[in-house]
Amino acid sequence: MAAEQKDAGDGKEDYSDYSDTEEEEEEGDFKEMDAFVPFTKPRGRNISIMAASVSVAEDWRPPVYEKAEDEALMLAKRVGQNALMRHLGPKEIDILVNAFQVKYFDKQDVIIRQGDEGDLFYIIEEGQCEIFVEGVGLVMTIDGGEGRDFFGELALLYNAPRAATVQAATAVKSWTLDRITFKSIMQDSASKKCSLYQDFLDQVPLLSALTQMEKMTIADALKRVTYERGELIIRQGEPGNEFFIIEEGAVMCTKSSCSGVEEKVSDELGAGAYFGELALLNDDVRQASVRAVEQTVCLTLDRKTFMRVLGPLESILKQNEEMYEKYCDDAR
Repeated sequence: MAAEQKDAGDGKEDYSDYSDTEEEEEEGDFKEMDAFVPFTKPRGRNISIMAASVSVAEDWRPPVYEKAEDEALMLAKRVGQNALMRHLGPKEIDILVNAFQVKYFDKQDVIIRQGDEGDLFYIIEEGQCEIFVEGVGLVMTIDGGEGRDFFGELALLYNAPRAATVQAATAVKSWTLDRITFKSIMQDSASKKCSLYQDFLDQVPLLSALTQMEKMTIADALKRVTYERGELIIRQGEPGNEFFIIEEGAVMCTKSSCSGVEEKVSDELGAGAYFGELALLNDDVRQASVRAVEQTVCLTLDRKTFMRVLGPLESILKQNEEMYEKYCDDAR
């Protein structure tokens, strides 16, 4: 073998790449499986999405399998929609797409068997699969391209045996991703994300009073969202559940006055600026609308993490409230 590849099975958990936000977000994708998975999925704050990290030789390279352009586009879309992988950047997604290998199954073929070691992650492009659990029977059906179109991630994430048997109910066209590529890309992306965001957060004046540990907590929970020029990011009067920090680009804040005229309430906000805090602090609706002036990248933080980490900064964050109130008074 040109390069030794192995999972680091030292029993130690890696706590660097999972947050409360990710756990809650992934719940929707995992809840159907949780009903019959015969092992306990780790839960709680900062629990790793990978029970053990993967180590590879220095000369290891992810595999590349040829595929048609429409197949690559389909896989990129599926990966981008998957809760486990949607945080990945274009480069990481491209690596994963290249590493997927097509695999066909005939009707009644067993694709994975309960209790076996997990070595592949599957995306179903065409066909139907049935999931069986010993002692329970049929628990779930998967249709390619509709709803949950993937399986096999739990055994790879937690280094656990297969939780169920998956059998082809029809002829199936699937795409498989090997464990080494799956875990190495996921953990590398998580590590880079944390490092990149910590460096950026160090430059945000608002957060200067926070400890490095608190900044790490924020970095773990941040989601990166891109908005096109003119796109509305938040709308006045709607409920607010996210806090925004601008990484790139610029936004404009506007507020409908008492007479119904929409006016600017601040200068344009650029990189390092923040918005969306008042609705979270006051448990109220949005006090202004925010629109991207140009293509803008925002780092968003969910309400739960915001209140836990940024609560001590409430007096600073509420300073913007005076600006909005002053505008409404002047408009009268």
